[in-house]
Formats: sequence, C-alpha cells, structure tokens
Amino acid sequence: MALDINWIAVLVVALIYYAIVFFWYFPKAFGNLWLKLVGKESEPKSKIIRDTIIMIPTSFITVLIIKIMMDLTNMNDIASSLLLNLLLWFGFVGIIGINQNNFNDRGIKLFLIEYGVYLLGFLVAGLILVVWK
Repeated sequence: MALDINWIAVLVVALIYYAIVFFWYFPKAFGNLWLKLVGKESEPKSKIIRDTIIMIPTSFITVLIIKIMMDLTNMNDIASSLLLNLLLWFGFVGIIGINQNNFNDRGIKLFLIEYGVYLLGFLVAGLILVVWK
C-alpha cells in the first residue's frame, strides 16, 4: 500500500494541532486551573518558551503519524477517521495518561486537562486530513 502524503496538508494541520495545544493552556482556557491542580502559581517564561518550541516538531510528527495510520488502514472517510483517531488516542495517549495519573495520585480533572487536549487534537487533525485530500 502506497502512502499518499499531502505535505502541505500535514504542515497546516500540524500548525492547527499546535495551536489547539498552545491555546488550551492559556490562563482563560485551562491554564489557571492546571496551575492550581499541579500546585503552582506560575511557570517561568523560559520554560514556557522551551516547551512551546519543543511542541512545533512534536506536533508535526504527531500529525504525520496520524496521516500515515489513516493511509495504512485505509480509514479515509470522516466516520472511520474519527474512529481511528479515537482508538489511537485511547490506545496510546489515554492509557498512558491513566497509568501516569494513577501512579502520581492525580485527579480526574488533571487527567482531562492534560490528556483531553490530545484527544481534541487527534480528532480535529483526523477530520481535517480526511476532508483535505
């Protein structure tokens, strides 16, 4: 099976995925609640900049892997793309998140903030990639 990767689409969707994660942690979204739940008052500006820079290539790689999985499984309609991305998130991100939350004695609110963003990102990425052929 040949991969049919539209690199422009992957790049644009990666930027959208990046924006979802970036804005998720804005103070008026979930940033202030996240800080409270992890017991912090703020994050140093240098850490925010470093983390933001790291998210650029990781967002691209995540979206590229989503696209590859969509092509390999031939799940290239809206319903199957959403199902695949839900399964990818649950099978990898969600399960790891449950384990991390459990081992670190963190509550459900923190789990939903820290891992819910990736569920949204996966579903949006898959939806856009399937529509943008």
